[in-house]
Amino acid sequence: MIDWRVYFETSPVQSSYAKDAKVGPEAKDSGPFADLHTNIGHNEPPILEDVLRGLAIELWCDTLGERFWLVADETDAAKLAEPRGSVYTAAEARRVVQIGDAATVAEIHAWKRLFDATIRDVEKQRSVRPQ
Repeated sequence: MIDWRVYFETSPVQSSYAKDAKVGPEAKDSGPFADLHTNIGHNEPPILEDVLRGLAIELWCDTLGERFWLVADETDAAKLAEPRGSVYTAAEARRVVQIGDAATVAEIHAWKRLFDATIRDVEKQRSVRPQ
């Protein structure tokens, strides 16, 4: 077991501010987290679809009392041997997490499971006015 207190007490001091971080050859061997702050703001985080591509993550939801799957897109959903109603793509998950009410989310999930459906944005029909 690692004694973290001793580990950090005996490690070389490294500034905790990004502006003071050592970059380049002088940062070598300057502490256990020498590059911790050097990449802040330089790289955009990857989008969820890129992280999940080719993978499926099984998740458990206590509120729903069941499991569901998270995949990158429709292609990965089709590869998964699970009913489409229990599989959420990254785009579907983004739509659902915007809903702040747990009861509404549970109802949407129940309908998705019942109809083996996908969740998508609703496009309003243009009303045609008689002239």
